[in-house]
Amino acid sequence: MSLFLSNRGDNMIIDAHSHIGKDYYFGESSLFDYDNFCLLNNINIGLLMPMPWPVLKDKNNSTCALIWEHTNYEKIHYYKQVNHLGKILKEKILCNPYEKVNKYYFDLISKSNTKTKIYFVPMIHGVLDDPYYVDNLIKETKPKAIKFHGFSGGFFKEDVKPELIEIFKFYNVPIILHTSVYNYDDGYGLETKFWRNKCCPNSWVRFLIDNNLRGTLNHGACLDKEVIKIVNNSENIMIGLGPDLDISLDPYKVCVPKNKYFSLGYLNILKKLVSADKLLFDLDYNWNVDCCGNIDYNSLDRIRNTWTYSDCEKILSQNAKQFYKLTKNK
Repeated sequence: MSLFLSNRGDNMIIDAHSHIGKDYYFGESSLFDYDNFCLLNNINIGLLMPMPWPVLKDKNNSTCALIWEHTNYEKIHYYKQVNHLGKILKEKILCNPYEKVNKYYFDLISKSNTKTKIYFVPMIHGVLDDPYYVDNLIKETKPKAIKFHGFSGGFFKEDVKPELIEIFKFYNVPIILHTSVYNYDDGYGLETKFWRNKCCPNSWVRFLIDNNLRGTLNHGACLDKEVIKIVNNSENIMIGLGPDLDISLDPYKVCVPKNKYFSLGYLNILKKLVSADKLLFDLDYNWNVDCCGNIDYNSLDRIRNTWTYSDCEKILSQNAKQFYKLTKNK
């Protein structure tokens, strides 16, 4: 067991972004499993949110809170998908798609006696969420951050309701933002490439700056050099680095030529581009796996082997503590 930035003394290790629950496409992770993982890895604090495509189960139904389709890459149609005793039903959804999901996981985390200090991060939909619902949600749950996942939710920077932006500014709550790119001719099909690029870090960094909002660009901001230059000079924007193993294995997720990417490696490029003051460690739990789906236990060691001790203190603890205003006490 490493004593480097362990949970001894005042040092903390903070996971600034992870998921629990069942996902429609990507498996399932429990709060119990996450807590055990954190204990094994001396992680003291976790910011936990629902899955991107969250599924809730009851006695007879399994319901995915939101799926979406498009017409000619323009009009987007939103549904919830219900599996009722094996019969699949699609029901059009008009507002607050994650309301039940947010309540379920907020209650679960609040009532659970985890060894890890858990902060719940609600999922927010930039188009469908009613401003009164979001305002009440923030008042009741007092989140340290909220989560936007435009790719899974089918909304993008130009779609976000102005009323929601005003609420985020009023409460000064940071937004954790999924970012993605696709810059190659092979790999995924046209639709996936198009929608992944709609969530590019350049779009979301402009959203934050134009609206004077605080936020974190996840997934290393896809190693977009121009975006990273902006972040390095901004007091209001951070970059999450996880899940580092998954990203390191997939050149389609970054703005770097394949040969250069595999030669230098994800973390080495990240170190070169991003100030250590702007980086946040995050597991992205449920996606912290290798190419065979085996859970990755070595992320902390890779970070320690890449950055200096003082920079690791910032990345693993200090930056998140300051940006999200976190404490270790239960």
